[in-house]
Amino acid sequence: MASIVFGGALSHSPMMNYPITRDHAPVERFRSAVREMGVRFRAAKPDAIVLFGPDHFRALFYDLMPAFTIGLRGISGWGDWNTPEGPFPASTGFGESIVQALLADGFEPAFSHELKVDHGITQPLQLMNLEAVPLLPIVVNAAAPPLPTPSRCHAFGAAVGRAIRNAPQNLRVAVLASGGLSHDPPKPSDENCLHGRTNGFAASRERETRLISKATVLQSRINPEWDRMVLDHFISGEVGTLAGKLTTQSIFEAAGNGGQEIRTWFAAAGALEDARMELLSYEPIDELITGMGVIVSS
Repeated sequence: MASIVFGGALSHSPMMNYPITRDHAPVERFRSAVREMGVRFRAAKPDAIVLFGPDHFRALFYDLMPAFTIGLRGISGWGDWNTPEGPFPASTGFGESIVQALLADGFEPAFSHELKVDHGITQPLQLMNLEAVPLLPIVVNAAAPPLPTPSRCHAFGAAVGRAIRNAPQNLRVAVLASGGLSHDPPKPSDENCLHGRTNGFAASRERETRLISKATVLQSRINPEWDRMVLDHFISGEVGTLAGKLTTQSIFEAAGNGGQEIRTWFAAAGALEDARMELLSYEPIDELITGMGVIVSS
């Protein structure tokens, strides 16, 4: 039987791998917290990572947009924002067990035998040097409305947790989430949201340049009060309650389009049975256009 031996969640930012022009202290505090997370991860000695993360219109578009997508076999990265391209080792048999258990539990996730993931999943691996650990990526749609409700994401994560604990493989599993907190990046055009797979938008590096040029406009959408409210619910182990209260509209109003990525954290909390979390860091960092948080299971 598999067991969950580590859990945590962290923000990511596309700006993380680019030069930062002002005071680096908040960024370094965030990086230090992520390094501490990596130390605790390695101390738990996981055999595999289940990582809930978003896609930023790189692999998934409106021609086919599942709520949840599980990568089972060939896993590579886009290399966007100077993140690694892989390939990353897959935990295929374990992943297939998870999909089968989810189907039996009333969930129908999409699955892929050739999944290409972006910085929403690859950046945490890069920051903690975890690229060699077998990976089961689970992409949660947080970009293309209609979105799965926060409570559905939490329930889905709980089902993943049950599937992990009942898996026949004798594995020590880490559960991670990557996303949020408050930020408001621009959404691609309707044309690129639909046809980005075929018109070159998925692989375009120009979108990175455009986002960097708009960074000063996006800074104002960081909402530290909302971020801390969310973090407090994770610290107290009351994530299910929070997920039941939030909606897509309320998240957007308080935390911007990027705040929708908190769904990945809700899914991880569900898998961890709403275990109380320890806050390692929170920094509202304008240069990264995001409220940057790091939490680990306590």
